[in-house]
This record gives sequence, structure tokens and C-alpha cells, in this order.
Amino acid sequence: EIGSGLVGSEMCIRDRSPQFLNFFQVIREITWHYFKIVQNHRVHNFLPLLQRIKQYIKEHISENITLDDIATALNASKKTLNPAFKKEYKITITQFIRQTKIDTAKELLIASNLTLLEISNLLSFSTASYFVKTFKEITGITPNHFRQHFFDEELHL
Repeated sequence: EIGSGLVGSEMCIRDRSPQFLNFFQVIREITWHYFKIVQNHRVHNFLPLLQRIKQYIKEHISENITLDDIATALNASKKTLNPAFKKEYKITITQFIRQTKIDTAKELLIASNLTLLEISNLLSFSTASYFVKTFKEITGITPNHFRQHFFDEELHL
């Protein structure tokens, strides 16, 4: 009785329209997934090696990253990674990793209520005290001081 005023094919389309919507949603999701795979392939295979190193570090910043990890992931020689990186950016890969971890920590200190222990664990520092020491070496202040005074005019590291 619901579709009594509809012709057979119209009733069929109307009754199945949720299935068609689901089908098109699946097609969109497959397309988006494929796009991300192609994008990832291009980033990891066509960017210059030094940019791929930086990209890898940013994508894996919550891990304990080693030169071996980077060399393996990028199919590159461990011997050539650091000299080329240092020549271009004037810092070693290890220094860049530490700096990137501290930059990420700054964002977390500003935008969250995570404790120093939680941030140090999230960024794979061996201990919270090592995190604090590294943060102070790089910024000149402690993480707590940074968090408490970030919005002061003189402190925008």
C-alpha cells in the first residue's frame, strides 16, 4: 500500500534508494582510500630524499626513531643520510628529531592538559626527567614555565 501510486520501476528505485546511497558512499570511500594510497606513494617515492626524511620523522614523531629506521623505510644508505641532511639543513638528523619532538611538545603543552609524564611517553622519551632536560636544552626554559607563560607577550618560542 505504501507504493500503490507508483509504477513498478519507480517503486523499486524508491524502495532501494538507501541501498544506492550506501553503494555510492562505499564508492566514495574506496576512491578516497585509493587517493590516499597514491598520495602516500608519491610523497614517499618522488619527493627528494631530504624532504622524505623530514616527512618520515614527522609521521613517526611519537616513536623512538633511529637512523636505521629511516634508512630502512626510505630504502636509503644509512651512511649517506646524515651527511646530506647536515649539509642541507645545518643540523644532524638526530638534532632534527629532538627539535621536532620539542616543537610537538610545545603544541601539546599549549593545547592540552596532558602531564609532562604523558607528553614524554607520547613522544617516546625514555623518562620524564630526560624530556624536561631536553626541552630546557633546546628552549632555555622548562616545559612547565613554557606552559604557564606562553601567552605572555615576551614568550613566543
